[in-house]
Amino acid sequence: MDEPRAPPPVGLGLSLTAAQEQFSKAFVLAVTALAGCAAAEPRPDHDSIDWTLSCRLAPRRPKIDIQVKSTATANGTDTAIHYPLKRKNYDELIPTDLLAPRLLVLIVVPANPLAWLTASSEALVLRHCAYWASLRGLPPTANESTVTIQVLRANLFDTRALVGLMRKINEGGVP
Repeated sequence: MDEPRAPPPVGLGLSLTAAQEQFSKAFVLAVTALAGCAAAEPRPDHDSIDWTLSCRLAPRRPKIDIQVKSTATANGTDTAIHYPLKRKNYDELIPTDLLAPRLLVLIVVPANPLAWLTASSEALVLRHCAYWASLRGLPPTANESTVTIQVLRANLFDTRALVGLMRKINEGGVP
């Protein structure tokens, strides 16, 4: 077995923030692919939607719009991460009368970018994980810049969760 190799250090052109954004895209695409779903990036992103995930479940062909955020600091409690979300994103994730449900997907990465990924001939490991949150129906806020939301640690965003979310939507429910 090959020894896992760390990726090259960040600094070959991308800022740390840009590298984290690209890593988050890869994470979402990996989960989506294994769930048997498609992912499309709306252009331009003007409605706090980074991806529209869809699948071919009959009869409804469900879709989920997601806003993706990433953090290396998962502060909070044992049951929830307290995440400061920009007011614009909050306002665009709380509506209840949309055709496709909207979710926030929070990717949690290690503080050291060299620990985000390891690759060998037997495995590609993406670290750490992602969580999903529905802000649907939360009240409007008077905050001007950010709203601290709670993202439940029980809501792991993985293939099983995505399949479950799509099935729920297909049956007429909302996450």
